[in-house]
Amino acid sequence: MPHEVESANGNGAHAPVSSRKSSESPPPPPDGGWGWVVVFASFMIHIVIDGLTYSFGVLYYEFLVYFQEGESKTAWIVSILCAITLSSGPLTGSMVNRWGCRLVTILGGVLAAACIIASAFANNVLMLILTIGVGAGFGCGLIYLPAIVSVTVWFERYRSLATGIAVCGSGLGTFIFPHLTKGLISSYGWRGALVIIGALILNCIPLGFLFLPVPEVPRSPASEPMLTKQKKSALKKSQSTEHMDRANGHKEEGDVARMTLSQPALNKSHESKQQPHSRHGSGIMHRPDVLYQGSMASLTKCRASSPERIQIMTKDEETESPLSKMLDVTLLVDPIFVLFSVSNILTNIGFYIPYVYTVIMSSKLGVENPERLISIMGATTLIGRIVLGFVSDKPWVNRLVVYNVCLATAGISMAFAAACTEFWGLAMYAATYGFTSGAYVGLTSVVLVDLFGMEKLTNAFGLLLFFQGIASLFGAPLAGWLIQATGSYTPTFIGAGAFVSISGLMLFVVPLIQRRRRTSAMRVRSSQDLALDHM
Repeated sequence: MPHEVESANGNGAHAPVSSRKSSESPPPPPDGGWGWVVVFASFMIHIVIDGLTYSFGVLYYEFLVYFQEGESKTAWIVSILCAITLSSGPLTGSMVNRWGCRLVTILGGVLAAACIIASAFANNVLMLILTIGVGAGFGCGLIYLPAIVSVTVWFERYRSLATGIAVCGSGLGTFIFPHLTKGLISSYGWRGALVIIGALILNCIPLGFLFLPVPEVPRSPASEPMLTKQKKSALKKSQSTEHMDRANGHKEEGDVARMTLSQPALNKSHESKQQPHSRHGSGIMHRPDVLYQGSMASLTKCRASSPERIQIMTKDEETESPLSKMLDVTLLVDPIFVLFSVSNILTNIGFYIPYVYTVIMSSKLGVENPERLISIMGATTLIGRIVLGFVSDKPWVNRLVVYNVCLATAGISMAFAAACTEFWGLAMYAATYGFTSGAYVGLTSVVLVDLFGMEKLTNAFGLLLFFQGIASLFGAPLAGWLIQATGSYTPTFIGAGAFVSISGLMLFVVPLIQRRRRTSAMRVRSSQDLALDHM
């Protein structure tokens, strides 16, 4: 067993805790410089990767007509593509931690491009499932996570702005790619179009080279006074704060193992030694905020303690692999996380239905150039991410409520699509769904931090990626089966809309669970205080 040492708390009392290595938070990121080049590279990658994924409905229509293998079987192509892209997140995180964002992105670009080009020679849907679904899906997964992580490590104060610009490439890609894909198919057929799209994905290789690591601040006599000043500032904050207020309103038992250090503990040099940090190399995924896409300034002022605070962490926590941390199932005992996971599963069952089936449904209704509807979704998603991201960073905004309302509205708009028979009604549905669905993608990480704290973000995000991948795997094929069984797209859009709406409405229960927890915690503290008074 590890020996025990005493650590002073804010009240001057000493409590026995296990011997731990302590580490200071890394120096603040540059918030600019080469970071804006990284933002540009991430923006362009989002255009290509999300443009391909979200405009897949155009290719789906071509595959359905050419191979004549049915809606459900053909839908497995895009469902497996999305499922593997999402569920490969934990594995990609481990690869990023080992080799860095640059190499992982390059590997992903080579794999995805090769598989898309190979799919041009497919003779049946099964081969497309293997090349596009499995191969390109894993390649896109290797590209997607580094495109986000590489931006977050370069920014802290302007992180919300930087990540917002980067992910806006997704909306722009969704706006451009339907028309691009349709034009390529008209000129070269779907086989030629896939070859050219594969060549476009090769652009992710030079873009990946731009993901340079953040340079470490060199220690020199001139820089020592500044480092000492930052250290004193962090120490002053740690002394003034004994407990961290959590977004869910209660203090967890695990907080004892991650308590803020006070002055006496810091003076023990044998207990507290500064450890080297790497933002972009082998240790990038060990940063608890690496998956957080919101404003760090808003977080430190309103929702959590400062990231400059000094923490004690166990040796096991420092060396734990990102894969095991992201797939740690201990969080599943938290009823709020279970509720949030079920909500995400329901959301992902219906989330990709509009991108897969809107084009073919509109074509059968006689709408000309139905790919315009996907472009409308892309344009409004871009606007939605900017507007909702800006609003959600305000300290007076309840981000969970924004998240819930947007999901409920997105589901209602999908059900509304079933009643539309002409272009303008479908355009209204596409615009509403595009705008509100942007909240689901953009606010997931910030809502997770609000609910579970920054230190649990990696674990919560990894599990959610896994659940999202499983749900995405079955959503589109189930919708295709329903279309074949009923001969109509109406039940599919109504059912998918119901899943998405319920996923948002069910999360309004979260504040009730939080309130009950706070009440229970207050009763326990009152009982403990009363017992101490009688001693």
